[in-house]
This record gives sequence, structure tokens and C-alpha cells, in this order.
Amino acid sequence: MSMVMHLAEAKPGQLTTSYKHYYIERPCRILVVGQHLKTKTKYQCLLRHISVGGAMVDFNASILLPKHFFLQIDGFQEEIGCSQVHRHRTELGVRFNMQLAPEFLSRLIRMNFTSGLI
Repeated sequence: MSMVMHLAEAKPGQLTTSYKHYYIERPCRILVVGQHLKTKTKYQCLLRHISVGGAMVDFNASILLPKHFFLQIDGFQEEIGCSQVHRHRTELGVRFNMQLAPEFLSRLIRMNFTSGLI
């Protein structure tokens, strides 16, 4: 699996930043927003690895996605705003619109560790 989510191009005048990532296998959903900010469609996917800045998920290659959507990880209520930065076959790399709080990432890693999924 590539690390394209961490190497996505920065905006003009900004430096490219790399974050420590964590390998995780956790079910999640992609939420596509429709008119009036209502959830239009939900797609199942699998979170493969994550950092405070982005994630890599396995996703159905035949489904078209908009550039911006939300990611919801099983066991958490948060809907994380994302932008698609890479897609190759079933590999979907996303950059989070805002960096994840380190506490959220710690909870996710602990939850994955205690459930025996790593």
C-alpha cells in the first residue's frame, strides 16, 4: 500500500508535511453529502492506516466519489471532513480537512489494540 496520502502536494507557498502514520484495520463509512448538507449516500470501506493529516482506505474501485466527503470510523460518532488526494484501484488516499486531535488518534489506536485487531 502506498503512502500517497502523506506525500500529497501542498498548496502554492506551503511546505509538504509528513506525519507519523499507524496501521489499523477498522471498518468505516464514506458519507457523501447531498443538497442542504443532508447525507445522500453511505458506502462501507476499510480503514488501513491513519495519521493526524490523512488516511488510506480500501474502497470499491467502481464507485465514483466527489472530491470532498466525510469519513466515519466504526465506534466513533465524529464525521471527519476529507478530500480525495489519491485513488488507484481499491486504494483511496484522503487528506483530512482539519488535522485530527492527537487524543482522537490515541483513542482509535487504543480501541484497535484492545479489540485485538492489530
